[in-house]
Amino acid sequence: MTWKEQQELKRIKASERWLWQPRFYGADTELVVFPGPYNVGIANLGYQFLLSRLLQLNKSFDRFFIDPRLPSATSLDTERSLLDYGRWDITLPFEENLLELIKLLMKLDIPLEASARDYPVLNAGGAMALINPELVSFIADEVFVGEADEEWPEKRNRAERKVAKNFGVHSVVTSSQSVFRDTMLIEIARGCMWSCKFCFYRQAYGAIRFVPKERVLNTMATLKEQGFEKVGFVAANVSDVPWFKDILNYGKDLGMRVSVSSLAVETLSQEVMRLLRTLGVQQLTLAVEHGDEKVRKQLGKPFSDEDLINTLKAAEALGYRGVKLYFINGITPDWRFNAESASKLLNDIRKAVKMSIKVSASVFVPKPGSAMKDEAFPSEQLIDMERKMLLSNSAGISFAFEPYWEAQKEFVMSRLSPEDLPTFVSILNKKGERKAIQFFSEKYSN
Repeated sequence: MTWKEQQELKRIKASERWLWQPRFYGADTELVVFPGPYNVGIANLGYQFLLSRLLQLNKSFDRFFIDPRLPSATSLDTERSLLDYGRWDITLPFEENLLELIKLLMKLDIPLEASARDYPVLNAGGAMALINPELVSFIADEVFVGEADEEWPEKRNRAERKVAKNFGVHSVVTSSQSVFRDTMLIEIARGCMWSCKFCFYRQAYGAIRFVPKERVLNTMATLKEQGFEKVGFVAANVSDVPWFKDILNYGKDLGMRVSVSSLAVETLSQEVMRLLRTLGVQQLTLAVEHGDEKVRKQLGKPFSDEDLINTLKAAEALGYRGVKLYFINGITPDWRFNAESASKLLNDIRKAVKMSIKVSASVFVPKPGSAMKDEAFPSEQLIDMERKMLLSNSAGISFAFEPYWEAQKEFVMSRLSPEDLPTFVSILNKKGERKAIQFFSEKYSN
């Protein structure tokens, strides 16, 4: 371990605050793995769930994150070799995490195929178990599909999809190094009331279900009693929760600061916006996806341009300093239409309000399990043309574009089959990650 890695370990450990005291060493210690960077993993509720369940059962555990700042083959908490642990508990929320897990196993000379491996035992779950169950089941010894709230770890291996009746995850540790700095997260709903055709979430988790309000309030009170000052509410769209304003008012009474994951134009009331502003929220985050009303309606986003602009006007009047809007590039094959309609809407917004306007634009990836799973993955050339037109026609708007390369990884890892894995690994070893992803991106696009 280098001196720099040692200092980073110390800095991360010093930044953490636990709700319950963990036990990091014992004969039965399990390794809880997030195949991605610490700042993202520690903010992931799936990862927090694993820690929470092990804490509740008084099991000892150690942690590992794939982070360039940290040691690549030793655990975070006790700094032991990863090969010392006979059981790994792994959450795979995104395609990138599945790729990083494959690379980690290769680096440690651990067989990728579960049937060829005696040690360690890999227990995996998360969204990737639903998006690409074939590959996850090929790699992991035990796979939990669906919602694990009521059964993990007692039933570690469940191939059939599980829907939990008793759910509601919250953070058990926070960190100043998290992407949600010093924020304890509380799930307030699961599933979704909308049916966006491009989205996997509704298909995976079903119609919206709410965590009982009293449970959320009790969790908030407990966190406050333990000295945690900021909470983040998590749901597909927190504004869809009918009693959301009640928990905001309770947060206000407790003197807590809050943050929110996502809001829906259709269900975002002025009262909720007022409360969020009172509780320290300075920027709204809204998923627009496309600039044309008809296309949005077809995609499952039925709000009008007028609805959006009126919402932003109301937000500005309440003192919001800015808005962040999500768009999807390449969501239709007509790149010119996509760019022109988005630019028109953004220019209309810029004329209507004076607050800062930021756009975060991803690349359309046809997700397995979504209604648009069979649509074409857009070419890099199409995406480049759409984005150049967007930039040239949208003065005064700040853009952040997802690299096409990241979308390619999503596309490939959501489809990579066990049969293609040996070829993928061969290209990965000989030519590197980018070449492997590009090869299979072309293959799966044809």
